[in-house]
Amino acid sequence: MTMLIWLLAAVVSTVVGGALGRWWWINRRASIRGANRILERPNSYYSSKGVRDQEDAEWYDSIDLDKLHEVNRDEIERLIAQIKGAGIDSLRPSDRAFLERIADLDAPERRGDRPLPSTPWPSWA
Repeated sequence: MTMLIWLLAAVVSTVVGGALGRWWWINRRASIRGANRILERPNSYYSSKGVRDQEDAEWYDSIDLDKLHEVNRDEIERLIAQIKGAGIDSLRPSDRAFLERIADLDAPERRGDRPLPSTPWPSWA
């Protein structure tokens, strides 16, 4: 009889221990997944490429052409026409850098400061 009680206690403890262990493991995995997830904060300076491209196109379009030299004005008009026709992705990196330099001269303030592409993600932990 004593052997039966010990055997029954071992089976019950194994079943209960297994259920508790499984419950602990599932909750631990869920907390690890949640801890590793990086979410974008509302109104943060991280936005999608499409939004950045649209903001850049609007920024380039706001350049006051009357204040530029005629050579630069013709080049800016050509690049803005290219953006409107084929999209901002059609620009070469050198064209985009030229537009950035000209737009920095006297264009209105941009809405938010974005880190450089080489800047790593901040840790909010």
